[in-house]
Amino acid sequence: MTTPKILKIMLLTAVSLVGISVGEVSSSAASWHKGTPKELHGKYQAKRISGAEGFGCTYIITNKSLVMSQSNWPLYKNVKMKYKKLKAHTYLLVGKTVHNSYILAGNYKSVYYLKGKELLHTDYPTYKKNKKNAFKYSEKNPAKRTKHFKDGGPIVHM
Repeated sequence: MTTPKILKIMLLTAVSLVGISVGEVSSSAASWHKGTPKELHGKYQAKRISGAEGFGCTYIITNKSLVMSQSNWPLYKNVKMKYKKLKAHTYLLVGKTVHNSYILAGNYKSVYYLKGKELLHTDYPTYKKNKKNAFKYSEKNPAKRTKHFKDGGPIVHM
């Protein structure tokens, strides 16, 4: 081979290697996003699971925080949120839990699935272990999108 052909091959190889390495960095960096997904924003409420509860579990998801509340328990407020889309309508949310009464501050990591107007929730280790049946328990009592939270209501026997 002549020198110009060798030079062209070396140049083409170098350019392709640089292109591949830049493509890998940008694809992995783009998977995490700040805040919470717009698709999940809103208020959700599940039904009561016992007569002792005044209301079912509630979720308020805004662009920067996620607040969970259950009757007779303090609020779980999660801030500094970021998310990654795992598959269609399924998101991994990561953040920091704010200290509140019995709730200790710490890291927060859960998976949410939006099925129409129903929000299903599970912890990340359960999802990672068994993706197909991870939301099986949550499907029995899904949190439904609402504009106003309601006290009382029917009881779901789990």
